[in-house]
Amino acid sequence: MRRFLLLSLLLTALATVPAHADPGITVRYEDELLRVTLDGSYAGNYYRVWRSGELIGQYDYLASQFALCTGDCFLTDQEAIAGKTYYYRFDLQAPSGELVSYGPYAVTVPITPVAARVWPNPSNGRAQIVLSVPGSTRRDTPLQAQALLVDLQGRTMRMLHSGPLARGETSLAWDGRDDAGQALRAGVYFIRLTTPLGASTTRLLRVR
Repeated sequence: MRRFLLLSLLLTALATVPAHADPGITVRYEDELLRVTLDGSYAGNYYRVWRSGELIGQYDYLASQFALCTGDCFLTDQEAIAGKTYYYRFDLQAPSGELVSYGPYAVTVPITPVAARVWPNPSNGRAQIVLSVPGSTRRDTPLQAQALLVDLQGRTMRMLHSGPLARGETSLAWDGRDDAGQALRAGVYFIRLTTPLGASTTRLLRVR
């Protein structure tokens, strides 16, 4: 089953202030492979990435040589384990020879993907929609999330949720109607759940 998580994470502050402001990172978790990309364009720079299992600990480089950044400066961590937290640091060397370090960035590989489930599906009336996001309701703060019901053309039929969403599972009761209060026609629809930790699309079949 294809898993895709798109995560936009804030940087973890360094003990010492870097020469340049940290740009942040974007993380994709797809087919159980973690890809970490430094935000921004650094074409012409050389870079190397370091990783540690602890914020204050030994960092090991993931490549023995600096690589040329032709667009995105990224790494694919094939050894990342779901549920663990890793710390990554990017070293960039400009054509002028200046060396700049960004990070470390904390990345927790999620165990549970962002997802939406519908029951019953197919549906000919009311249905329960369960939204699922990684994390613990006891430890983690809610996320800003949006869940839309769209048709095959991508048009929004119903705003199912917009605002803070608790970690774990949240159940929503849907009355089978669109935003105008009209019962949806038979056909194929999709539930699009979008959060800062990723997004998912779930197929919904409407029957009469």
